[in-house]
Amino acid sequence: MSIRYDSITVKADVTAEGWIVDKPVITRAGIFSYHNAQGKVVREYRPAEEVFSADSLSSLRAIPITDGHRGMVNATHDLDNVIVGSVMSPGEKQDEINVVADVVIHNVKRIGARRELSLGYICSVEDTPGELNGQRYDCIQRNIRYNHLAVVHKGRAGNARLRLDADDASSFLVETDMVEVTLSKVRFDNGLEYPAAPEVVVRIDELIAKLKDLQTRADKFEGERDAAKAELSKMVKDHEAALKAERSAAKQRLALESKADQLSIKFDGLSDRELKEAIVKKLGNDLNFAERSDDYVDSAYDLAISHDDAKSKTTSKQKAATTAKQDSKAGGSLSSMDARAKMIARIRGEKEAA
Repeated sequence: MSIRYDSITVKADVTAEGWIVDKPVITRAGIFSYHNAQGKVVREYRPAEEVFSADSLSSLRAIPITDGHRGMVNATHDLDNVIVGSVMSPGEKQDEINVVADVVIHNVKRIGARRELSLGYICSVEDTPGELNGQRYDCIQRNIRYNHLAVVHKGRAGNARLRLDADDASSFLVETDMVEVTLSKVRFDNGLEYPAAPEVVVRIDELIAKLKDLQTRADKFEGERDAAKAELSKMVKDHEAALKAERSAAKQRLALESKADQLSIKFDGLSDRELKEAIVKKLGNDLNFAERSDDYVDSAYDLAISHDDAKSKTTSKQKAATTAKQDSKAGGSLSSMDARAKMIARIRGEKEAA
């Protein structure tokens, strides 16, 4: 349901007690202009069948007359200095477009010089545009139910006003005439609501929408930044792993080529596997590598190299032992010759060299 405020002047009677009693036009059928939450003007059509429906007219009976619009009112609200009178009867069809009703205003000083009337009500809005007497409208009001009748400075219906004579009106002026401000409410994310003028509410809503849009964009950029950082980190790790693998592969290739060179194997144009197969065969292992896996070739190569290294170590030890033995023999002969030379030198009476 949507909330609407419409307005209407009155040839009122003044009772002995000073109350204003009248039966004014308080609303009408036709096209009314409203401002939506975005501040855009929306033209809404109030068809006669809705305005004059029995349920709508009966909803006028006993609603309060308020000092300006204060939102939708009920008995749970603080109504001090808000209610200035009441509508005493259901609405009545005056002619083809106007509705009248009996009203009484008790707090006449409160309304000051204001004479126009404006209804506050709820209704359903049917999003069906059209045209009435050459005038376009955007939607249609249905199921109109009235909540209060406000005394305002400027009403919406155009002919909804208290019909006071100039002499009568002067007796109700107060020292400071009240200026009516129709307030809406600003709702924040924390649930708190604050009253504010409609144009302020519209502006705040616009700023809140922009703030939410900026936050959404900031969250999106932050997400993209985090994704980019994660992708960069992955690229760095992948690059380091690739470099490590390349270094390892280069080191293994150098070792293969060095071994092949020792064994006088030409390795140009040979793949690592082909070179390993050639080395294994050169070392005396006549194996058939056809249709064998790379793991098989690697294992055969490692075993062949291990065996060759062990063989080389044994050969080296044997050579070292032989060399030591030969040196020992050579060292013994030289010692005998030195002793003989010394002996001859003593016999000759020669002094020993220092």
